[in-house]
Amino acid sequence: MHEADILAAVRKSEFRFLPAIAERYGVTDVALRAAFRRPQRGAEKAISKALRIPLHILWPDRWSPAGDRLVRRGRRARRVA
Repeated sequence: MHEADILAAVRKSEFRFLPAIAERYGVTDVALRAAFRRPQRGAEKAISKALRIPLHILWPDRWSPAGDRLVRRGRRARRVA
């Protein structure tokens, strides 16, 4: 999904704002915002749980339908298939 679509879903949810999701799921607001730009496993999972939308729908380039991670972070970042 596009960042704007995810943010619209957040606004329509019971949480209304990213800091509310951060507080509920124990991640930082900064990590949640960073998840829109680069992989952030914990933040992505928190957003997914809060919105009740599977990870592979929110970030199809990062997660498989089976729930497997498709990207890695770090110096040797590459797609994992």
